[in-house]
Amino acid sequence: MGLQAIVEAIVAFVRDHESWAIPIVFLVSFGESFCFFSVIWPGTAILVGISALIAASGIGHAILLPMIVSAALGGAIGYAASYWIGWYFKDSIGRIWPFSSHPAMIPTGERFFKEYGAWGVFFGHFFGPVRAVIPIVAGMFRMPQVPFQIANVVSACLWAAGVIAPSYFFVTNKEQIFALIREHSWLPLILLAALAAANSIPTRHYAYTTLIAFVVIGALFLFSGGSLPLAVLAGAFGAWLGDLMGYRTGARHRADFRAAWPNGWGKEPAERAQVIVEKWGVLSLLISKFHTTLRGYAPMAAGAREVSLLAFAFVSAASAAGWAGALLAPYPLLHRLFGW
Repeated sequence: MGLQAIVEAIVAFVRDHESWAIPIVFLVSFGESFCFFSVIWPGTAILVGISALIAASGIGHAILLPMIVSAALGGAIGYAASYWIGWYFKDSIGRIWPFSSHPAMIPTGERFFKEYGAWGVFFGHFFGPVRAVIPIVAGMFRMPQVPFQIANVVSACLWAAGVIAPSYFFVTNKEQIFALIREHSWLPLILLAALAAANSIPTRHYAYTTLIAFVVIGALFLFSGGSLPLAVLAGAFGAWLGDLMGYRTGARHRADFRAAWPNGWGKEPAERAQVIVEKWGVLSLLISKFHTTLRGYAPMAAGAREVSLLAFAFVSAASAAGWAGALLAPYPLLHRLFGW
């Protein structure tokens, strides 16, 4: 069963058995935060679907707080269980699935944890690529119980509210929101261009937040009746500008373009971008645009190697259009799935 089928099946079950919504929200949130499920479990999509469904059913606001509390408990308990698994297995955790099948997960989590400490636990709930491994690493490193649980519980509450509340209030107020967007249709297009440009900055802070914001703004614009070609054009233009800024940055810092963003993804992704640009030249943009850690480094590597600016601008425009289209085109499927 594919991920889409899982989402549809669970949301359909809640549609037919609304009294089960609270325990299902708990179980879905637990799976989203538990190390062995988090890698493959589409928990966030399921929670958004359940929240939207409950809002559309006409049930009053009284159910919103129990849903958020249930999701927060599930997320916090899933993280705590993962922490104790990491504490118990320690260095042998790498021999257990899914870490045995994805050996880079533990080193990635270690770097994230060493860089941010307790804040890494806090942010871990919000970053899909490290959500499964951060509590494991915290347990492996014997992070003290009290700061771990404080960071875990607080972030789980904020994560639960951030996943459930927006979709609930959006569905209950969507006509007013859509009317406002239609009245100021130029604003979401400007935001899409700005977010696409900012997504080229090679740091995890910008990469994930701008990508999520781009997807949300694009969804609102399209669901309100906005033009898909215009949305793709705005996103592609912003991504193209971001590439050009990266090219210029690389040209100005040829010796070490990582110095332009000292808090970037790190040495290894930058070196990989250099290797890809050396091998594929300007065509590397067609690959890197869809790779989170290479997205910002490849244009800088191209600038550092003095790749033809004309060829760079042409291929960048094509890859930017493909990137924006891939992110925005699936919304008709979501419209059919959730009825928005």
